[in-house]
Amino acid sequence: MKRLTALLAPFALAAGIAAAEPPSPIEWRPPASFDASKPGLGLEPLEGITSELLYDPKPSNASPETGGVYESVLHGTYNHHQQFVVAGEYVIVYWTNHVQDENGPGQRILARVGTFRDGGSRIDWGKPEEIVELAPPAMPAGRRPASDDSDLITGAFMDGTLQLIGGRLFLRGRLLLCDGWTDSMLYHHSANRSPVPDKHYRHTRQARFRFDIYWILMHFVQEWKLENGRLLPASELYISGERAPAELQVTPTIRKKMGPFNPPYDTAKPLEESPLDFRQALTGKQIRFQRYPKYAPGTAKLAANGKNGLAHHAEFLRPDGSSVAIRDNLLDPTTYYAAEKNHPDEAYSPGVKTNLFGTAMPAAGELPDGTVWIAGSDMKRFNTFITWSKDGRVFDRTKLLIYQRHKAIPGISKPAEAGAQYFQAISRGGTIYLVYSIAKEQIGITRIPMETLK
Repeated sequence: MKRLTALLAPFALAAGIAAAEPPSPIEWRPPASFDASKPGLGLEPLEGITSELLYDPKPSNASPETGGVYESVLHGTYNHHQQFVVAGEYVIVYWTNHVQDENGPGQRILARVGTFRDGGSRIDWGKPEEIVELAPPAMPAGRRPASDDSDLITGAFMDGTLQLIGGRLFLRGRLLLCDGWTDSMLYHHSANRSPVPDKHYRHTRQARFRFDIYWILMHFVQEWKLENGRLLPASELYISGERAPAELQVTPTIRKKMGPFNPPYDTAKPLEESPLDFRQALTGKQIRFQRYPKYAPGTAKLAANGKNGLAHHAEFLRPDGSSVAIRDNLLDPTTYYAAEKNHPDEAYSPGVKTNLFGTAMPAAGELPDGTVWIAGSDMKRFNTFITWSKDGRVFDRTKLLIYQRHKAIPGISKPAEAGAQYFQAISRGGTIYLVYSIAKEQIGITRIPMETLK
C-alpha cells in the first residue's frame, strides 16, 4: 500500500489532490548574521574569488523598419540563458542576445571561446571582437511588442544547445514564439502545439496573466569546429523535422499567419538531405556539461505541497551516491525546493519546500573530497551566496559571493536594476567558474578556488 501511494502521489498532485509533505532532503543552517533585508544578506564575503565580464554590450537600434539587422556582435542589451561546452583546452560560453527584451523578435545566439591556462586555474578569453554569432536572427530583430494583438507572426526567437558528440560540435536549436500571456502554468512551457483556451489567454501582460505562452515553430542543426581557438561553421544549417506551419491556431478563436523567415532558415535543406556522415554523427553519445534532473513525463513542475510551479534546476551528488535536485518555484519564490533519489535511473519525486533561502536558477556541484556546494540568489538578484556541506544533507557553511546592483536598460522581462543570476558552473584545475548574466544584460564569470570551501 505504501509503494502504491508513492507511485500515485505525483499524479494526485497534478490533479490537485492534497498529500502529506515528506521531510526536506536538505537542511540549511544559516550564520547568525544572516539577514535577508541587508545588502550582502549580512553574510561574510568569501575570500580569494575574482570576477570579470565576458560580455558588456552596446545598445542596439535594430528594428524591422530599418531591416532588423544588429550593428555587430557587440550590440544588444538583453543577454541571458548562458551555457557552456568544454572541448579539450577550450571552453565555449554561449548565450541568447536580443535588442532589449527577453524572447523578442530576432533573438540570436552568441558565443565566446576561452582557453584554459595554468592547469585550468585561469582562462584567457581573447578579444571581445572575436565573439561569434552562433545562430543569426530567424526574423528581423526589434523590440518585443507590448501587446500580441497582431494577426501576423513576426516575433520568432531562438534558443539552442551546443553539443559535443564524438569530438564534433553541433548546435541544435529551436525557433520559438512567445504569443500571449496566461494565468496557468499548464501553458507556460515550450511545448505548446494545441490552442490555449481563450479564458487562459490575454494579449497583454496583466496581474494574473503574467506567464509567457511559448510555441515551438521548428528545429535546426548545424556543425561547428574549433580552429586555433576560433569557432567556425563546419556545415550548412539544416531544418530538423517539420518546417514552421503557415498558420498558427493560438486559441480556438485566434488564428495567425506566419511571417517570412530570414536566411538561412527560409531556404535551409531538411536534415534528411544532409550527408550520411553528418546524420550518423548526431546519433552518437553526447557529453553533457549541464545536469538535467530526470522526471517522469508531466511531473517536472510538481511540488509536494501542491504549488506546482517548479522551474529552474541544479543537481548534486552526495558522497553516499544519492543525488538531489534543487529547484525554484515560480508560485512560491521564497526558498528552494528539493527532491532526492538513490539511483541515477530513478525519476525524482515532487519537490519539497526547504528552508534554503533563494530563488531563480541555482548552481550546484561537488569538490574532489565529496564536499557539496550550492550557489543561489535572492528575489531582486542583488545577492549571490554559496553554501556548502560535507554530506550533502546539512549545509552549515554560507558566504557571500557577489553583491551587485547593476543599472540596466530595462525591457520586457528585464529589470532596470539587478545583479548576478541564473548560474552555470565549470570545474577545472581546482577551480569553480561560475557563469551568470548580470541583470539579463551583461555576461559575467566568477573564479572560485576550491580550497576556499575547505
